[in-house]
Amino acid sequence: MQKLIICPNDIKMQLLNNNSNLSNMKFMTKNEYLNKYFFSYDEQAIYYLINKYNYNIDVAKVYLDNLYVIDENKNYKNDKLNFLKELKIDLINNKLLNYSKTFKNYLTNFDVEVKGYYDLDLYEEKALNYSFKSIKSVINKPVFEYNTLEEEVNGTCIKIIELINKGININNIYLCNINDEYLYTIKKLFNYYKIPINLNIKNSIYSSKIVSNYLETGEVNLDDTSITNKKLVSVINSLSFLDNSTDIYKNILIDKLKNTYYPNDKYDNAVNIKDLFSHEFSEDDYVFVLGFNQDNLPKIRKDIDYISDNIKEEVSMYKTNYLNNREKEIVTYLLSRIPNLCLSYKLNSSFNEYYPSSLIKELDLEVIKDNNDNYSYSNIYNELHLAEMLDKYNLYNEKDELIDILNSHYKIPYNTYSNSYTGINNDLYIRSIIRPLRMSYTALNSYNECGFKYYLNYVLKINSYEDTFEAFIGSMYHKILSLYRKTIFNFEEEYNKYLEKRELSLKERLLLVRIKKELLDFIGIIKHQNEYTEYKDELYEKEAKVLIDKKVSVEFVGYIDKIMYRKNIEDTYFSIVDYKTGTIDTHIEPVKYGLHMQLPVYLYLIHYGKVFTNPIFTGIYYQNILFKYPTWSNKLEKEEKTKYYLNGYSTNQVDILEKFDITYKDSELIKSMKYTDEKGFDRFSKVIDNDTLYNLIKYTKDEIETKLDSILESDFSINPKSYAGKNISCEYCKFKDICFMNDSDIVNYPKVDDLSFLGGDM
Repeated sequence: MQKLIICPNDIKMQLLNNNSNLSNMKFMTKNEYLNKYFFSYDEQAIYYLINKYNYNIDVAKVYLDNLYVIDENKNYKNDKLNFLKELKIDLINNKLLNYSKTFKNYLTNFDVEVKGYYDLDLYEEKALNYSFKSIKSVINKPVFEYNTLEEEVNGTCIKIIELINKGININNIYLCNINDEYLYTIKKLFNYYKIPINLNIKNSIYSSKIVSNYLETGEVNLDDTSITNKKLVSVINSLSFLDNSTDIYKNILIDKLKNTYYPNDKYDNAVNIKDLFSHEFSEDDYVFVLGFNQDNLPKIRKDIDYISDNIKEEVSMYKTNYLNNREKEIVTYLLSRIPNLCLSYKLNSSFNEYYPSSLIKELDLEVIKDNNDNYSYSNIYNELHLAEMLDKYNLYNEKDELIDILNSHYKIPYNTYSNSYTGINNDLYIRSIIRPLRMSYTALNSYNECGFKYYLNYVLKINSYEDTFEAFIGSMYHKILSLYRKTIFNFEEEYNKYLEKRELSLKERLLLVRIKKELLDFIGIIKHQNEYTEYKDELYEKEAKVLIDKKVSVEFVGYIDKIMYRKNIEDTYFSIVDYKTGTIDTHIEPVKYGLHMQLPVYLYLIHYGKVFTNPIFTGIYYQNILFKYPTWSNKLEKEEKTKYYLNGYSTNQVDILEKFDITYKDSELIKSMKYTDEKGFDRFSKVIDNDTLYNLIKYTKDEIETKLDSILESDFSINPKSYAGKNISCEYCKFKDICFMNDSDIVNYPKVDDLSFLGGDM
């Protein structure tokens, strides 16, 4: 008879590597087995529950996972169980639970063996024909006590170094019981000691730029062969049977993306982290079990599950007290099977205090206080530890007995500080970049303002997105302004649909009264302004991109709020309009230093991104939205007329300009635009000639490519810019508490009064 082994994948790989005769063996994980024995479900069932009953995703999953113990043909005493029964019947009737009709007959051909699953519930044991047998075990190992988590990890590093020095193969050294709290410290200290380790850190693709762009635009680059894009496409395809036009679909998509992870790079020769419960250790293995603390090992369950202890008698489930007692036996048994075992616990971490595991007292284990007194293996750790000792001595007059020994060996720059950026490993940085590197104006501007700001924001990605009310309203403006010219446009419907995306406070709802009126007024103004132009075609939120060939392929991307254009045989005359809140600074003279480049970047994208076959420039403008009203009534009256005018640079070719603005002589469309046949353009009119225009595009191209070279060389120096005496980089920077910028770091640029540096006639 063939053998069907039910085990975790880790044990499966061990068995495959250690057995030559595999012809009579088949493997399944516990979940694979139970899904065939009972039923399985997919996102369609989750979608159904959310859509019909208005559950959230987490609640829907809890209900589905509890249906395994429910018999749809049984009447329960408890209302909660009857509710689950009705839910299961509903799902069965709608064919949303997937049953295998042949699996139980299939099992008659196999001898089923369970390995590596010690925490089975009663219904799982029955399905697997497995019963837990009480295990009496003895542990004859001491437990090492450490004051802090860092000291515990450091003590482990020292013991591992000593094992390696004795000739123990590093691949036979393992860490167990490692939760997220340990990962940062392990990564840091193992690096100090030059000990390679495979950490198995879970990094979700959800936070990647590729996924973020997809969620914003709904577009996938099928030519992108990066791991992130492949996984994104796989997730999208796995949900293809759902209606993707609903918010429910988007919530399920986001949930699945959050639970889709990058594969971990692995060293061939390294310490590995294993699960104590799902890996079988050999006599040659050396296992360090950290965090041997109360409520951690063994884990203490609480009676907080949906099906609680008082109703478990009606279903095949163990009560919490039994599971906790069994957990102690299992942990003791698993630890007793490891001949080369090192147990340790900590009393404190940066944020918590801990108690030793209750098993230490119950098993009468010897406790050894480890002093971490071996300073032979890591100079950098010793220097950092000396700095901590000096802090305690200088601040609290607490003198460590080792401070004199370390101070005699190391001369550290104590009480001195340099905020200079010291560089990163460029090869490692280049390898970490997801191809193609997506670059936008916002990222470029961040780099031009300060290289270190870009590094923190786009390399380390420590700037989390804040969903502010201001950002929400700005996005609403852009959304509705991109729709208002559609043949079928219902303002109230689109407005209310957008507001459903956010839970609004009373204050925010009061502000919306003015904001809604202003948006309606703005739409009316734009419709009125359209009477002054022959450019009747418009593109909204237009994506434009340019592929740039560098040592890493770069995709420079921009989304242009509005492009107004007019086709004339083979030519396309265009003007760019970018919506802006607050005060507008239209001067592009700082482009000389890579500043104020948004409109020039859009010109570059249209010119090199082939948005139009033969584009001919008319204008680049900002247009105000969301005003802060002035105080004085006369100023309000004066600004009311011109506040929505386009503000920027226009072509100096009258024959082109008059098609865009038929009122250009005393413009009702462009701010400060005046023209007379006798004198030409007024001195306040901002116009540029073709030579200057094309030089501006070329200058922008060179600036982009030069800065990309610097970025790909990992030049992220702290270099905030001051223009015309004003620091424009640090005023709103979120990283002030990190860089500790000095005046000597500031790059000072004098004011530029014109565009003569580009050439051409101004």
